[in-house]
Amino acid sequence: MAAIIAILISLPLESPDDIIFNAASVGLAAVGFGGLAGLLWHLSKSDLPVGRSYVAGSFVLIVAALAVAVAAGTQFEDALIFTVPLALISSIVPIVGTTIAAKSEKFRNWNYLLLVVVAVAMSIALAGQGDQESGSLSLPPPP
Repeated sequence: MAAIIAILISLPLESPDDIIFNAASVGLAAVGFGGLAGLLWHLSKSDLPVGRSYVAGSFVLIVAALAVAVAAGTQFEDALIFTVPLALISSIVPIVGTTIAAKSEKFRNWNYLLLVVVAVAMSIALAGQGDQESGSLSLPPPP
């Protein structure tokens, strides 16, 4: 879910570099954060509805996402405006969603696999959608 949301939000945002910050990189990063949130949930077996180790790991995941955003901000002009919202969406939505999904009996594993397939397909299909000039060379129109 986070990847789909992040992809759709990234399209109208002004990317500092469409080659690096496009739907593919945003979507695949969000899928990766979702996988990490699932792994954290799996590793943090607890009697509590949400264990301390999951909360601590989730905090580290959010800090890591923001660190990536800040690192991008040091390399590209105005990158923070683009990367911080997407980093927060890509980390917080999976963290909250994982706890809900783990407790849900309505969805089965194949439903989540379907969401991942849709997110990856959207990432690839929308990778070329950008806000910068195409950069294609052409002759000026005849006078």
